[in-house]
Amino acid sequence: MIYLDNAATTFPRPQAVIQSVAQCLNEYCANSGRSGHRLAIEAARKVFEARETIAEFFNVTDSRNVIFTANATMAINCVFESLLEHGDHVIVSSMEHNAVMRPLRYLEKEGTISLSLIPCNEYGFIHSDIHPLMQTNTKLVVINHASNVNGVVQDVASIVKRVKSYDPDVAVLIDASQSAGVIPIDVQTIGCDFIAFTGHKSLYGPQGIGGLIINTARSLKPFIMGGTGSKSESQYQPEFLPDKFESGTLNLPGIVGLQAGIEYIQPRMHEVRAKELQFIQKIAESLSNIKGLRLYWSNTLDRQIGVISFSHEKIPCSEIGQRLNDEFSICVRVGLHCAPLAHETLGSFPDGTVRVSVSAFTKDSDIDTLCRAVERITKV
Repeated sequence: MIYLDNAATTFPRPQAVIQSVAQCLNEYCANSGRSGHRLAIEAARKVFEARETIAEFFNVTDSRNVIFTANATMAINCVFESLLEHGDHVIVSSMEHNAVMRPLRYLEKEGTISLSLIPCNEYGFIHSDIHPLMQTNTKLVVINHASNVNGVVQDVASIVKRVKSYDPDVAVLIDASQSAGVIPIDVQTIGCDFIAFTGHKSLYGPQGIGGLIINTARSLKPFIMGGTGSKSESQYQPEFLPDKFESGTLNLPGIVGLQAGIEYIQPRMHEVRAKELQFIQKIAESLSNIKGLRLYWSNTLDRQIGVISFSHEKIPCSEIGQRLNDEFSICVRVGLHCAPLAHETLGSFPDGTVRVSVSAFTKDSDIDTLCRAVERITKV
């Protein structure tokens, strides 16, 4: 089997990740922060170490500002629920995932917020100034760092700088679901207020773990409330981080697995990114010669991650994906990839695309097989 659906979830995982999760489950998987016995203390120590690792990875000055969530979707919703109030205005790019669009459209439909879209060009890059969209009630700007549809990378540091120059009180949330682990992300350099990330993609961690980086001193409401193991004498939610946003039992196996994934990829990021871009270039060069086939990517490797999409004018994407699976044992994703707004921007809506996404474990022979398979399938 050739697995090329890493933008959905990376497979396989590094052995160090598997071993760390197994060790946790077998040796110390108690409830962090809930008891004083040795296993609970060990669990709390592991959570602290993982939080410190993540803080260092994203250059967060205080690891208490690293909030563990189930995934990036939960982190994004946490920002919306904690920050937005009735009458607020939100600006998003036209390349956003439904993790951003669905909760915002819900709030818009309910009359809680108003929403504006930053137009992107045919490659998916933000190509117009945000300033004309900003209003006196603009509270938040949301930017997808790297697209899960065609792999384009936005210049988020420049965008944040422009937003803050117009109004320093406007918060900026970066969706780093696809970019974390691929591109170095320094929250201090970018200057954003929030970064949402997930562990199961290019951070090589397990599914069911992600996080929110908080880089602001502004007042935020808790997203979920309940037991934290701290201030148990009080019936009110703690106001300090990270407890304010971490009610309920933490996913300890996921947390230690995420730490192991970061420790795996951090020293290899430059090497892995270079290899992934070579694969994307090879796919683009090979498939560009196929009549009737359209490629969706940045057309420039310095603004690209290891994701590329294509469609054919005569053969449905679903058929191509099914034949790749059935005849060649190649796993890709077809359709709209939970990002219809991005497909509208790229001109691939409503049919979507065939998406190929690579990882550190992708081999040259995998790409050769893929290209030959697509050539055979598209001979019409």
